[in-house]
Amino acid sequence: MSNTDTIDLSEEVKPFSTYARSIYLTCSYVFFFRQQDAMDESAERTDTEDEDTSGGDTNTEDEDTDDDDNDESIESKYIKQYIEILTKIAGDKYNYDNYAELLEVAHQMNDLEKIRQSAEIFAAMYPLSPEIWLRWLKIEASIATTDEQIEKVEKLFQRALNDYYSADVAMEFAELAMKTSSKDISDRIWRTLIPTYGLHTMKGRSIFEAYREDTLTKNGDTPESFNRVARIYEQELKIPLRNMEESCIQYKLLCEKYKDQLTDLDEEKFERRYKQAKDALQRMLPHETALAELKAHCHQERADLFRKYIEDCQAVLDDDEVQILYERMVTECCLDGTVWVDYLRYLHRCPPDPEDGQTSPVFRQSELDVVNRALRNCPWCAELYVEKMRIAERHYKDGSKMMILKIMEDVASAGLQTPEAAVKVWLEYLTYLRRVTDFTSEKERDILRANFDLAWNQLGRAWGVLADPQCKILQFWGRLEYEALGEPSKGRDLWYSVMDSADNSTRVGLWIEFTELEAKRGPDAVRKLYRKSITTAGLDDPETLAAAWLRFERCNGTLDQLMSCQELCNATIEKYYKTLSTKTSARGAKGRKLDGGKEPVTSSSKSGQSPNTDGNASAGNMGKKNLKRTHDQTSASSKAGGERKEEFKTPAVPASKVFDSNNRQESSMHDASKRPKLDDTSEEVAEKEFERRQVFVSNLSFEATEADIRAIFPELAIESIELVASSSGKSRGFGYMLLASEQEVPKALSFDRRPLAGRPVFISNVARDKANRPHQFKYSTSFEPNKIFIKGLPFNLGRDDLQRLFEPFGAIRDIRIVCYRNGKSKGLAYLEYETVTAAKNAVLKMDQHVIDGLTISVAISSPPPKKNPTATEPNLALAGEDADGTGNSASSSLGSGKRQLAKGDVKQKISPMIPTALLKKSAAAAAGNEKPKSNDDFRKLLLKQ
Repeated sequence: MSNTDTIDLSEEVKPFSTYARSIYLTCSYVFFFRQQDAMDESAERTDTEDEDTSGGDTNTEDEDTDDDDNDESIESKYIKQYIEILTKIAGDKYNYDNYAELLEVAHQMNDLEKIRQSAEIFAAMYPLSPEIWLRWLKIEASIATTDEQIEKVEKLFQRALNDYYSADVAMEFAELAMKTSSKDISDRIWRTLIPTYGLHTMKGRSIFEAYREDTLTKNGDTPESFNRVARIYEQELKIPLRNMEESCIQYKLLCEKYKDQLTDLDEEKFERRYKQAKDALQRMLPHETALAELKAHCHQERADLFRKYIEDCQAVLDDDEVQILYERMVTECCLDGTVWVDYLRYLHRCPPDPEDGQTSPVFRQSELDVVNRALRNCPWCAELYVEKMRIAERHYKDGSKMMILKIMEDVASAGLQTPEAAVKVWLEYLTYLRRVTDFTSEKERDILRANFDLAWNQLGRAWGVLADPQCKILQFWGRLEYEALGEPSKGRDLWYSVMDSADNSTRVGLWIEFTELEAKRGPDAVRKLYRKSITTAGLDDPETLAAAWLRFERCNGTLDQLMSCQELCNATIEKYYKTLSTKTSARGAKGRKLDGGKEPVTSSSKSGQSPNTDGNASAGNMGKKNLKRTHDQTSASSKAGGERKEEFKTPAVPASKVFDSNNRQESSMHDASKRPKLDDTSEEVAEKEFERRQVFVSNLSFEATEADIRAIFPELAIESIELVASSSGKSRGFGYMLLASEQEVPKALSFDRRPLAGRPVFISNVARDKANRPHQFKYSTSFEPNKIFIKGLPFNLGRDDLQRLFEPFGAIRDIRIVCYRNGKSKGLAYLEYETVTAAKNAVLKMDQHVIDGLTISVAISSPPPKKNPTATEPNLALAGEDADGTGNSASSSLGSGKRQLAKGDVKQKISPMIPTALLKKSAAAAAGNEKPKSNDDFRKLLLKQ
């Protein structure tokens, strides 16, 4: 390959053509290198033959020849490295490190053509950092002598400044302007730099100084030159720049010295602008100091500082100065997608004015230009694709469909890292299609449905059960079927699919939305759905659902329908609060003492009737005694006769003994013979024994049956298996397994993550008290010198492949591939050797090894220690204290999480459940702790008035 093959730097480099050129270069270099090896081998054979025929004569070489040979060997080494890296790039074009390594080897070769080629290959895939540009540009600028060469270098500088906002690159560009003898090139460079980099608070003054120096050098000591320098000073001193006081002194000295030659001086206007800029600078400097003191790797903290900087100073800066702050933020935090989104939203609020005729590329940028820059830095950020779709719809209405379709193709090739990100992009795309669809056209309606179907199926293929567990896409599709698409029956089917997925059937908000949509099919359909929803197990807020149904029946139902609704709702809510009460007492929750030493009772023990579901009562007053009968109760009692007594029957819910703050038993003997005992009954003992034989199994396939579970655990003596089902009767993927004896439980826990239908089955203990649950993680969390940790593996790599790769270094004891819940590999694995030596050899040989284009990392297994929640969450220690501050709590557990209020529990500071007399006594007791006031104290109080 000849050295005359050069790259035209004035051409716009296209990513695909450059990438293709890199493949061509790879093949060319491989051919060249093999040819050179063949020639060297032939020459070596010739030398050997000459030596044999010469009868042992020795050839002497001088020192220059030795040096040439050494240089050739070093050059051959670099060429070989260069070819190897190009081969890596051809196999994995998304690996950033390969491009950086290629460019580094090119610089070590000191070959300008290789530097240009590797930089262009790099730039075609990723934006070059300011440091990479600066290293290349310094070389190009140092060898450029003619105007034509300088113009080519100028175009390179423009490309560098388009990638990132860099004051260092701008200063090197300024030196190029000072170097050239062409006024046209020089003026063009200054028109680019001054409006943009002259606004940099910390480095803008250096740009202005270089500009003044270049102006005086090229124009000489003429009145025109002095007036131009004065205008430059005036332009600089209305911008908040560090050390602007020194420039102000220089400007005043210039005005004093050449006052006879300077024109158009407006001292009052200058002073006013200078004072405004100086005031703004005082507000900005603390933020600049904080940014300068921050360490280089603190990217999130830097982004937060920039946001606070902009928020605090935006009022005193103009739009261009604010935009420069955004440019600095995205340059220094370029891999944070959120800062790019902030910048785009600022441009949407304050768009550039096309009539300004800005010469600087920064201020000429449109929203589309910025979002394209952003996606080159963060191709994994879903929010950026969403913003790009919205920009295309706003600004390119005629061609928006093709642009947005191209964006979705880019999303598919980028490969988003989480299912939530993929759902977000698909929702935005489908929302756009809904806006542009003509619902009067059957063809367009079918196209919209096809896109919904495509989105749902693609997400399912890519992410399995993790894809959109809340079914946001199906909710959107179903609502459209009820409304714009005009097929309520299809919408109902979609919404039933939503409610059957994950835990959606327990979310009352979704049920209410579903019933509102069903109203389009008539009141009978709504009534049927309300009846189905209120009987669903595990509802998160049954009271709200019951109140909604009651309101519906009051508006649309007959008397019998209303009474049926009330009966079902009351039964459901009573059951709900009994469940909460049982859970609360099981956690050891404290009871509250009421007036007169009466036993604390739950709201259900006060009234026997479930709380008022008419929508007027709230959880805060559910524990109040129902002193007045409602109209519904009156009509019910008149019809049912003697049912009223039965209605107010106290449920048989055992109440806990109450202890005061000194842990003494309540002294009242009122009805002591009827108080329940705290000793375990025979039923409770049986229940605990039953619980100790149970294990919880989860992450099951929805199609898994009891027979399938028994088949994969033949070692266990399983008494029964209970799979939890949804409201539609389908399995929810988890359940309970009752074993023959307690001794079987540890054995069952050891089978945790055994695969069933390609999914690991999770087995855990069901002990209610988490403190009694044994630590179930069966793998070591300490340093294991004979075990290695491997990451970066291809997702399709199996145990046999790992065995074949790592077996040459020693005997393997165990291999564990870490998987997601759906059984797919995470690209991580643990491999245990019989000996420590084998593990060390595997790390040395296989770390950074390339498998199917992926570079793996191999290290000795040493998991980081888990954090101690008691050390990091000091507030939890206060959660167990009593109201009186003694620290006596019902439960000493710090990991029990947020306590859920049982029926009758009160959050208010002053509870409506506590009699006023007790409240007054408490207040009086609190006041009694104060020191009594003397006559002098009262006299002082009167004098103050």
